[in-house]
Amino acid sequence: MRRAILLCMLAAGCGTEVKTASKHAVEHRVGERVSLGSPSLTTGVPGQGPLSKPDIEAWLADSARHSPLKFVLPKHLHAAADQVFVEPSNLLTRAKIELGRQLFFDHRLGAMSCADCHQPRQAFSANQFFPDTGLSPLAAFNRILGRRQFWNGKAESLEDQPRFPVDNIFEMNTSPDRIVKTLAGIPGYRMQFDSIFGGVSFKAYSQALACFQRALVTGPSAYDLHMSLAEYLDRDEAGIDEAERPEWRRLRELAKSTEFSASARRGAELFFSERIGCAECHSGPNFTDEDFHNIGVGLERPDPGLGRYLVTKQESDRGAFKTPTLRNVAVTSPYMHDGSFARLSEVILHFDRGGVPNPQLSPLMKPLGLGRQEREDLVAFLKSLTSPLPPVNEARLPAD
Repeated sequence: MRRAILLCMLAAGCGTEVKTASKHAVEHRVGERVSLGSPSLTTGVPGQGPLSKPDIEAWLADSARHSPLKFVLPKHLHAAADQVFVEPSNLLTRAKIELGRQLFFDHRLGAMSCADCHQPRQAFSANQFFPDTGLSPLAAFNRILGRRQFWNGKAESLEDQPRFPVDNIFEMNTSPDRIVKTLAGIPGYRMQFDSIFGGVSFKAYSQALACFQRALVTGPSAYDLHMSLAEYLDRDEAGIDEAERPEWRRLRELAKSTEFSASARRGAELFFSERIGCAECHSGPNFTDEDFHNIGVGLERPDPGLGRYLVTKQESDRGAFKTPTLRNVAVTSPYMHDGSFARLSEVILHFDRGGVPNPQLSPLMKPLGLGRQEREDLVAFLKSLTSPLPPVNEARLPAD
């Protein structure tokens, strides 16, 4: 059992050390070293209440906040370092991340803010389906590990993403020009855009939002902690050298306070087994291949039901949607692009049946023949992927 669980951990990519976080930024990173997901990146300018002109001036005066960050992924995501995408022309800095945080929560920029659909208390998603758009919002964390955005991948990057909700009448219902005009009319924003980007523009607005989202990285889940500890299970305590002992003791203490049940362990073995092949698509430490698959969901809807086909016009992409991350999946219902399942047990049943047959159904979809206990074990495993996200200050925004 222990050996099988360790193999599951390795298959998920946990526990692998890396030295760099982005092949695009290696030659340019000259600032401080920081782990993505650190609260220091997302909690905002120190202080209380609306951001005043002196607050912002003091924040911008520190040159270190304008230097590209030397960032690393937290240990449970280290093995995904080769999946990191940072636009070479938009390297991460504390100043950009902080400006993006403000923009993400500001309702003055349109009919709604980014946070209305990507709510921190709901793992940067929303526990609802939006009938006007025909889609359920994807979670907005760990997006530094992917390039294409939205269920059908219509945005080529996080920088490309904001233009879609901006002029959607069911979302922000505004325009790039109106956003620029609004930002230029708020002194606190104008100061930051001038200092960071040389002026207010929609491109700069999009770049700041992209930087903030790349800083939203999940902490370790119960699964991560117990699987990291599994590295030591086959080793005698006497064989653990002094350099490893602090980490070993830390993991043992954390594991005591996090539940990873026998059912979740069985579910992990089943998830990574060749028999059901979940990890074919939900692969790597972020549990997604960032690709698009037709799994037989929502094909009765004339527009959103077309999925990736709307972008590529390739018949093979009809009904194909992005593989979502399974991290925090237990708190990001409803499930599937159309919110058609309210509970994880319903999702498992859908896959157990092999999906809904259609001409473009993925060949990976097939009846699984799961027993009741096996379905329950898979749900227990998925729940063990719940983990904390960095705290954010939603209210500290530039004064009018």
